[in-house]
Amino acid sequence: MSLDRRTLLAGLALAPLAGCAGAEAPLPRTRLRAVRLDVAPLVEKGLPNWAAKVARLAEPRLAAAFADLLAPGDAAAPVVTVSIDEIRLASTGIGIGLFGDVADEDEISGRLVVAPPRAAPVTRRLTAHRAPESGPWSAPDAEDRRLADLLALWARWARREFER
Repeated sequence: MSLDRRTLLAGLALAPLAGCAGAEAPLPRTRLRAVRLDVAPLVEKGLPNWAAKVARLAEPRLAAAFADLLAPGDAAAPVVTVSIDEIRLASTGIGIGLFGDVADEDEISGRLVVAPPRAAPVTRRLTAHRAPESGPWSAPDAEDRRLADLLALWARWARREFER
């Protein structure tokens, strides 16, 4: 089979649509009764202290990100639960793994579940990555700053699901 110029150009023209085949329907922009954080997956992995730290840092960031959508008194509004399944911080703050790995980004993954009162819940997978720079990597609070920055990004990505 030969590839002529027209076939190549047609393929290139359609390439941007390739990702649309499995695209999820956008979430409606709506008022939300509550936004909850679920760190149980971290606890289940045997990391209760880490889960508590993540919750302490994530909850105010989620509240700030979703503040404009919250309507606590609206019984018809859905409840959103943001679950954090895994957090990986790069080995060092300079993007080079200590043992030759290529962990050059901080990463968080989990899901967002929208539960309307009288309808089936809708689930979205969420993953966020960011460069580990948050000031000097050798500072005593470097890990906390990196985690806080990653959680702020995570909260913005979760909020963005309602802006499409």
